[in-house]
Amino acid sequence: MAEPVRGAGPATGTANGAVTGSANGAVVVSVAQGAARRGRALLAAASEVERRRNRFVDQVRRAHHLRISEAVAQVDGCVDTIVRWAGWADKLDLLLPVAAGGRRPPPVAILPPGDFGGATRALCSALAAGARCVVAHESAAVASLVDVVAAEFPPAAVTVVARDPGTVRELATTVALLDARAAAAEFDADLRLACAEAGTRVLPPLPAERLAALDDLALVGDLFAGAVRPA
Repeated sequence: MAEPVRGAGPATGTANGAVTGSANGAVVVSVAQGAARRGRALLAAASEVERRRNRFVDQVRRAHHLRISEAVAQVDGCVDTIVRWAGWADKLDLLLPVAAGGRRPPPVAILPPGDFGGATRALCSALAAGARCVVAHESAAVASLVDVVAAEFPPAAVTVVARDPGTVRELATTVALLDARAAAAEFDADLRLACAEAGTRVLPPLPAERLAALDDLALVGDLFAGAVRPA
């Protein structure tokens, strides 16, 4: 059983998440229960990152060329971010009109900020909302984070790929949505053309300071372009 995480509160379902019985006696789990499970999965991931804290600090220090104190702050911030999004998971349908009725974002490819903290926030916002996502990043520390998080979710919920131009262009043709808000330098004519030809919707680049200033609901709300109801 995962140990409690610093600052973690219960990631429980709302009253709408109750389990109900069907006419033939089968058990039906409501949409909110799925959201609660995502919250619990994120809490488990946060606990695992904290358990491996020293290893993550070393990876972040090496991959992002930081001092030890800076890497410690990044890893501690990562844990806090995962816990925060665990708390959001079962509340988004109440707070975001676009998420009402159990709508989930379409499969999304994320080109997150280069820093470890920014990548953590981009990843967790998508998972808390219920999106299947692929993260394109060059950092070994981010790849390790994705591995830890993926272990708590169903298969194919989240994967990581290399962030080279060819891979990103190919990736953009396999998803419904490309989150390029942190990818001003990479969102070139070739990538725009690949998205247009594939019919991939795009969240276009934002200035770094504007992206960092987005509150959590604004950050995740944009992912719901083309949201779908669960089957």
